[in-house]
Amino acid sequence: MRTIIFILSLCGLSNAQFTNPYTAEQCASRLACSLNYSKIFDSKINELTYHHNLDLYALRNYVNGKLLPLEHETEVLKLNTSAMLESFGREISNTHTTLNHDREFMSNLSHGLNALGKSLHGEIAVRMDDVHRLIVEVKDVQHTLTLLQTQINELKGINVTGHTLQVVQPAQPCKADNATIDELNELRKNNTFLERVYKFATASLRNLTSVVAARDKKILALQREIQSLQSQSSKPLISSTCDTPLGMANGTISDSSITASESHVNYSPAGARINSQTGWYTNDKSVSHDWIQVDLGEKKYVTKIATQGAPCCDVRVTNYTIQYSADGVKWRDLQENCQKKYFDGNTDQTSIKLQNIDPPLLAQHIRLNVVDFNRKSNNANNYVGMRFELYGCSFKP
Repeated sequence: MRTIIFILSLCGLSNAQFTNPYTAEQCASRLACSLNYSKIFDSKINELTYHHNLDLYALRNYVNGKLLPLEHETEVLKLNTSAMLESFGREISNTHTTLNHDREFMSNLSHGLNALGKSLHGEIAVRMDDVHRLIVEVKDVQHTLTLLQTQINELKGINVTGHTLQVVQPAQPCKADNATIDELNELRKNNTFLERVYKFATASLRNLTSVVAARDKKILALQREIQSLQSQSSKPLISSTCDTPLGMANGTISDSSITASESHVNYSPAGARINSQTGWYTNDKSVSHDWIQVDLGEKKYVTKIATQGAPCCDVRVTNYTIQYSADGVKWRDLQENCQKKYFDGNTDQTSIKLQNIDPPLLAQHIRLNVVDFNRKSNNANNYVGMRFELYGCSFKP
């Protein structure tokens, strides 16, 4: 009410008089001049600035709340990676030192075995000469005994013809023969002992060789693990929410960006989108080396993959591998522990099987290679087919 009276007073009106001594333009001009627009604008600007500062403050708190945990996780990861690398380095250094000691010991043992072998060969040669000499002596003794036996027989014949009976005493054992036999037995004992020593040394050398080979394998495994950790630490960290669909289901990925090794009529690779009513099929076959691939349009992180059987006829892929490429020409296999990784496929044609890809792939082209597929026991056609979706996020270098 006060505002109305104020406006009427500016236009020359009162409660008792409604004549207008001013024109409408003059009234509007006097009304406009009476208002303090500067204060109004300042108040509005101050109000907007206040709300804007509040929004900026809230946004800054939100961003800090998101960034600080990531920065903390990054620092923890860097510290853990550095500690692991130092630990692996110390372990490899210790292993190398032990290996060098073992190799030096093996070298010394080899030299000792060679010297022992030479000594054994020399000793055996000497013993063989002794044996040969003893054999010659034994033969001489046998020859002498034969002559003695001949003489005894002749004496017996003389005694019979001369009617003089003589009692022949049994021959006494020859001391020389007993000494020769004892020496031969001693020689056999020495040779047996030397053979046992040589066999033990040979077995020890084989065991040391196997131990060194096992340590070499351990060093290679540690080196591969260090290379894997270094490659992982060199990759940029990605957001923990990097699991959004990359465009198979919603059509962001165009039909021309989906290709395959072959397709059945009216069932093109574009039908391989998850939950599609069409699906992707190949022709009837007993063995499959087929593949289907996607061009993401640019480099992206791929963190998950979801697969699904084809809509009809119990067609599904039961085992597959993944390859990735930056240019669509040079492909690399997705590996786990330095070996090609095989993914289990679907057990029916409707359910969706989601699997993680860790560490995430950074690529523009993703290819799924069919390793095995469902074959029906009856005489029905065995098609290969599937549907799938990729999950991840954009790559910001």
